Amino acid sequence: MSQLDFSKLCADSLRNFTKENYNIKLKAAHAHELVAAYFGYNSRNAMISDKRFPIGKLCEAEVIVMISDKEIDARRSELKDLSAEIPDSYTLGEAVYTPLFKDLSLYKSEFPLFRSFERFAKYFVENSQRWKDTIKKLGDFQYEHIVSALEHDDRVVIKVVHTSKVSEVEYIENGETILTLPRIAGKIGFGPLQVKIISKAGGERRVFKKPGGQDV
Repeated sequence: MSQLDFSKLCADSLRNFTKENYNIKLKAAHAHELVAAYFGYNSRNAMISDKRFPIGKLCEAEVIVMISDKEIDARRSELKDLSAEIPDSYTLGEAVYTPLFKDLSLYKSEFPLFRSFERFAKYFVENSQRWKDTIKKLGDFQYEHIVSALEHDDRVVIKVVHTSKVSEVEYIENGETILTLPRIAGKIGFGPLQVKIISKAGGERRVFKKPGGQDV
């Protein structure tokens, strides 16, 4: 599907949603600009001119991590004469992404949509047999996962440090998972996922005061 077709599909969904649920006639221009924002762009023109990571390839994405509501709010504030009556960015997002689920040819991944890289990482770990076979087999500990994400132009690298509680104030590292998400569609579509899981023992294991990454 082309960028133009994709933009129109989601913009029409957004306009229908605001009309049917809030009796607000959202301008087509505003709808297209909002759709672009939800896909990570500053404007519709920027979205449709992106040849490197065309949003039309979203159907090939293995993982979708949505743009934060804070970023959408910032873009909304820039749109002249946008109705103040339209609902919050979280609610509007449901209308933007609805076409992905109505048409199974647009999003075929086994993963749901995620609202942050941290949520994706924790979901992956909790549902990964590889993690269970590599890290969790070390013991039935009370695990805490410390997640950090580094965004590059063409990929996002997520590091998950797996720690277990050893006292009321200390956690010890048992291993780490590195998730690399190559960007393929806009700012939200990634794949194929690359996974590296490492178990640690002895002097390799760091001690943390608490989940959050602060070394003792």
